Amino acid sequence: MKLNILLTTLLFFGFSVSHAQSYNLKVSNVKSTATLRIAFYKKENKFPDEGKFAFAKEVKPTKIGDITLEFTDIPMGEYALALYQDSNDNKKLDTNLVGYPKEPFAFSQNIKPKFSAPSYEECKITFNANNTTFSIKLID
Repeated sequence: MKLNILLTTLLFFGFSVSHAQSYNLKVSNVKSTATLRIAFYKKENKFPDEGKFAFAKEVKPTKIGDITLEFTDIPMGEYALALYQDSNDNKKLDTNLVGYPKEPFAFSQNIKPKFSAPSYEECKITFNANNTTFSIKLID
């Protein structure tokens, strides 16, 4: 009887615990330890408008060069990412007179903009059990 209760309890807790999916974002060309600000956009958001994202992350790198960021709280799904390194820590992407960023920045799929920001469709990536590692190179 005690064994049945123990087995039932173990089965219940074993099946009710969900394992969070872990995702790695490899960021290359990191030039300083200034804060990286990463915005995750869903299709219905206004990519890449600042403040119109689904959610965002801030990470303070501990080294320069190539770093790997691990996230365990990203819901599975399709996103476009925009990120920048806030060199002066003013919590905004500084741009020049024509709107080109003065701080290192990047988009998922390593899209390098020519005359305007890329589209959501160009930058979209899928976070799921089969896609767990993504690479982005900062443009400086």
